[in-house]
Amino acid sequence: MKNLLLLISLTLPVIAQSNLDPPPAAVAGITAERMRAHMSFLADDLLEGRGTGTRGHEIAARYVQTQFELLGLKPAGVNGYRQQVPFRSITVVPEQSSVVMKRNGKSTPLKIYEDVLLGGNETSTDVSVEAPAVFVGYGVSAPHLHYDDYANADVRGKIAVIMYGAPPSFPSSERAHFSNRRVKAEQAVAHGAIGLLTIRTADVEKRYPFKKAARDDRKGAMRWLSPEGTPADAQPQLRGNIQANIATATAMFEGAAKTYAQAWQDAQASKAQSFPLPVTIAAHTVSHHVTVNSPNLVAVLPGSDPALRNEYILYTAHLDHLGIGEPVNGDSIYNGAADNSSGVAGVLELAHAFTALPQPPRRSIMFLIVTGEEKGLQGSDYFAHYPTVPIGQVVANLNMDELPTLYDFADVVALGSEHSSIGKDVERVAGEMNLQVSPDPAPEEVYFVRSDQYSLVRQGVPAVDVNSGYKAVDPKIDGRAMNEHWEAVHYHQPSDDMQQQPLDLDAAAKCSQFDFRLGYALAQKTERPTWNPGDFFGQTFAKTR
Repeated sequence: MKNLLLLISLTLPVIAQSNLDPPPAAVAGITAERMRAHMSFLADDLLEGRGTGTRGHEIAARYVQTQFELLGLKPAGVNGYRQQVPFRSITVVPEQSSVVMKRNGKSTPLKIYEDVLLGGNETSTDVSVEAPAVFVGYGVSAPHLHYDDYANADVRGKIAVIMYGAPPSFPSSERAHFSNRRVKAEQAVAHGAIGLLTIRTADVEKRYPFKKAARDDRKGAMRWLSPEGTPADAQPQLRGNIQANIATATAMFEGAAKTYAQAWQDAQASKAQSFPLPVTIAAHTVSHHVTVNSPNLVAVLPGSDPALRNEYILYTAHLDHLGIGEPVNGDSIYNGAADNSSGVAGVLELAHAFTALPQPPRRSIMFLIVTGEEKGLQGSDYFAHYPTVPIGQVVANLNMDELPTLYDFADVVALGSEHSSIGKDVERVAGEMNLQVSPDPAPEEVYFVRSDQYSLVRQGVPAVDVNSGYKAVDPKIDGRAMNEHWEAVHYHQPSDDMQQQPLDLDAAAKCSQFDFRLGYALAQKTERPTWNPGDFFGQTFAKTR
């Protein structure tokens, strides 16, 4: 009898642990071959780059909807699987717009798409501003990090001139948060600015040259519309939204308290700073507004536990890419194979794996394929504001964007995991898969705010985005160099297609397996994920959940 009791006591922890692990056969069913099949269709020229609101995106949406139907998932949109998102498309009319720098009575016209980029106004098709310019560092006010560029600045009724990014001394996710354009615009308005001019610094130029930014800027912007017709994140107080290249910024700083080079050096050293610039900026922005509709797609696998099935683990990936654009080497279709046919294929494979389980997990699993990510996380932000289930019942978000496709990886980076209890689950799954967990290797890229998990974080949902780190299984592979080369050559280029080399879909399947195991564990646990005590994002955004 004692031996039997001892045997039971020894096996109980193993049973509790294994309850968090899906059957090995389900994990193994997520394969490179299956992912290639999804990606080959979604990234085909037939879909014309899946631009938000285009015919190609609609074809892709119908493909995803069909996959949900084939898997027997429950529709969880507003109209079946669909949540239609209304957008305002905003395109600048450059020949009717202008930006002028004035100094000592002399006016210097700045060329749109050569010296500056001009953002369209969300609420007005014709708006003007003329005001003195004041430099306010990164345009960041973060008292909890003992940093405030606005502390000694007066930008009331003026143009706030800021640098792209945020202080390098900030923790990675908070550096990303305070780099976000929405946050910077909100802070500028809070301090009374009537215009915003952002300097494209050397580090952003290295990653995303002005020429590419100008090409993408010509396509315009989109903002989702509320039921009342109000565009999201509209800041009507800001009557000018400008980006300037370094040469233009250097000219603006002539005769100021610091040269541009000195100000950039202090910014890199994370020194808060502000001072007036000896110029006035005049901007006239004429925009063309069009209403566009494009769908989010939402499906649910109901949970098996009556006490937990009204809570949801949410998987997200964006379906849209850049559509048809400026030709590069004769190719004008921006297919978006890695970005983000890979993530959509991953979510579809997870849906297949979950529906193949002998019994669904305790919590429900929601699959959300969003539109408008490339337009500024618009589709996910719309869902976060108008969720098809109460937002308080979404207990975690696992986002899948631009899955690894370059090499077999030995480590993972789980953006956002350090902010919540999900981090412990990430560590456990990584250990079981013989992977290291690495910190963000490129905080200057501010990836945390550049994909859809950020929309859910802003509504208080703990979220992570798992991807490979820079450590390859093959020690001869330089993961950082390969990733930087891909960003320079293929990111937002027509060459991001299924013919690019390398295209290691075993790596994409491996990352998807990680996400499957992580989501399964979160769905099985009785306790829901929680923000870490005192965490910035938890304190800033968490609702009473």
